[in-house]
Amino acid sequence: MRLCVMALLSVAAAVSSLAGDAAKPAEVAFEFSLEKPATTSGGILDAQGRLVRVLWTMTETPAGKQTKTWDGRDEFGEAAAAGEYRFLVIANRGTYQNVGAIGNSGRPANDKNHTPSNLESVTVDAEGAIYTANNWDEAGADFKKWDANGKSVYDAKYQIRNGQPNGAPYAIAVDDTHMYCTMYGWNSPEWKQKAQVQKFALKDGKHVKFTKVEDKYGHIQLYEFPGKQMPPDAPPSDKVLYECPLRAIAVQGPQILVVDFLGNRVLRFDKETGEAKGEFPVKQPLALALDAKGRIWVGHQHHLVSVFASEGKDGREVISDAGEIEALAFDPAGRLLVADSGAGAVKFHDVSGEKPKLVDTLGKKAQPGDRDAGCFYRLRGVAADKDGNIITIQTEPPYGGARLAKWSAKKELVWEHFGAEFVSLGNYGADEPDDFFSMSFHRYKLGDRATGAWELIGNTFAGGRKYGSDPHGVPRVLKLGQNRFYFQPSGDGVQVYRIDGKVLRLAAAIGGSDPAPDGTIRTAKLGQWSWHDANGAGELKAEDVQWFKKQGEGKYACFGMDVDQEGNIWFGEHHTRGIWQIPLGPLDARGNPTYDWANAKQVIAKDQSPLKFEPNMAQRGDDGSIYAFGWSSKWPSPKNNPFWMGGVTLVKYDKTGTRLWAVGLPKVCVGLDAVPGGGCMVGVGEKAWIYHYCSEGLLIGVLKPGDAMCKQSGWMDNHASVAVNRDPRDKILDVFAEDDYVLRIGWYRVDDRDIERITGTVKKQ
Repeated sequence: MRLCVMALLSVAAAVSSLAGDAAKPAEVAFEFSLEKPATTSGGILDAQGRLVRVLWTMTETPAGKQTKTWDGRDEFGEAAAAGEYRFLVIANRGTYQNVGAIGNSGRPANDKNHTPSNLESVTVDAEGAIYTANNWDEAGADFKKWDANGKSVYDAKYQIRNGQPNGAPYAIAVDDTHMYCTMYGWNSPEWKQKAQVQKFALKDGKHVKFTKVEDKYGHIQLYEFPGKQMPPDAPPSDKVLYECPLRAIAVQGPQILVVDFLGNRVLRFDKETGEAKGEFPVKQPLALALDAKGRIWVGHQHHLVSVFASEGKDGREVISDAGEIEALAFDPAGRLLVADSGAGAVKFHDVSGEKPKLVDTLGKKAQPGDRDAGCFYRLRGVAADKDGNIITIQTEPPYGGARLAKWSAKKELVWEHFGAEFVSLGNYGADEPDDFFSMSFHRYKLGDRATGAWELIGNTFAGGRKYGSDPHGVPRVLKLGQNRFYFQPSGDGVQVYRIDGKVLRLAAAIGGSDPAPDGTIRTAKLGQWSWHDANGAGELKAEDVQWFKKQGEGKYACFGMDVDQEGNIWFGEHHTRGIWQIPLGPLDARGNPTYDWANAKQVIAKDQSPLKFEPNMAQRGDDGSIYAFGWSSKWPSPKNNPFWMGGVTLVKYDKTGTRLWAVGLPKVCVGLDAVPGGGCMVGVGEKAWIYHYCSEGLLIGVLKPGDAMCKQSGWMDNHASVAVNRDPRDKILDVFAEDDYVLRIGWYRVDDRDIERITGTVKKQ
């Protein structure tokens, strides 16, 4: 924040000691003048410029002379020592605007119209409306209905996510009146993992009970703890299939058919009562479709397709090389559609003969950086409507994102929706302020700042091992030497990626066990390690890891690391209760950044003062000052606080580590970034607001979701909730905020060029 120092000619500072109770400090009055109205915040500073007391916050103040008083106490309620002080008034006439919402194609991007970021299954009804099962969705869109033109109709409104049990769906089917979802869930207080079938009315999506089932909530209950029944020799790739075994569902007249990967069978149930009507064996079934003759087609064992008579008898294998089967469907021409995630294509088969014949395909396997809707990273499902239009769903590596697309019978794209972000944030570098990277490894082009325009360029994940955990720091895009790098703080470390054309290639990493060098999360004993891509392979190999302390020897704990604008790493460490820095080392021969745990140093020691501040997050400003939040004796963590990684105490230190001020945050905050030019912004967990503090510790502005986000957002619930940059072209701040509720990144602009500092001397007797 750039602050203008006002000449004291316009300030009339009068000091008077007001009579009062002898037990109370004498009040001190002062005056100041405003040439025009402003939102003001005021405080008292000591002779060294350190904040002593916040007097008022964000008050609408008219033009003209104003008189205020200070009660003579400091921020902790203690009487301040006699002597000379200064009052500070921040007159804020800046503008705060929510200009956009990045990463979700829903228009308007609200809870009804957003696109979930994890589409698991898709189907269509007789009118061409589209239904998806969306697994876990923060906005409660467990399932969702679109009309044939892609317009939102309704969603589940938390009926599965917050239902009985609490869970998420992963397969879906419809008939003329109802929708049927398979789902997994868990139910407090038992916390029993369950596999169920649930039923909903097609007209409005409201839950309907099966009438003759033992489950008191009206669900068909098939398993509790299916994951515990997994074969001991099951490959890791099949783990989720055993834990969520009801992989596909279809309606056959008065019955529903459900595949059971764990039980090696296809089950039948009465679609009104939920009563079991039999089963037939199929080894590891995954996908299911019915043709016009009533025959049952089952994809199983990943790459096989078998066909059965309508009663489930006389099964025979008809396709042995289907690839990696995700879903089956039939189009109006009677062709069998196979969603093959291995090939990244929908395969069309003529099944009129004795053996199915491959006659056409749609799509291809996506390569890193591909944007085309027909380039499938993981093709998850396929359906066809009465007119021969094809519906596809896909997910994207490595951290999620989903696309729903409709194709004409001629395989031309009709429309698409995508939800690319989940619990995510993003940022740009000062050298290319329109080049925006997200923590989901998506790349965007930012357009007109006034309208918040943006374009999804593509997924930048170059493949290989995924290095990530909970996003626990501000992402940075920095130019070091001749190269540009994207810094992704996650877990208890930081990964650094070189921006290489369309993709990001791993260039350096540092951390402990979350993730460990092999990419696993919290499975190894804590060590302290670092790595850089000395050989240019872009792959972290065990023999290249530099261990400062081997696994089991390390001892540090943090809620996340942060990277400053110079590439140095900062974190609040929980054992020492101090703030640590790992400085950026020299660039290696390939121009990659390097880090060494041996150079880590405690910049700020454990707070031994009565405040007893315990930092959870720390960030360095461009002037060398350090901002941090956490808990303290004066502002401790509130009871039943869901934001375990947050803080209600905000502290600033100078570059030597001397504390300048400490203030209580109005709400628990979970994100922090320094403002270029001075001050900081912190993200409010509960309200998803963003508080703007000046460099002296006064709260001077608040950002709230505006029209671009339909004035709503969810909780901010990780340390990667706020990122601040200053556009070098117009000098206005771009502020990006996590919105885990509607699966997007909020985009704000703050014009802080009309912020006035008014100061004068006061004396306390």
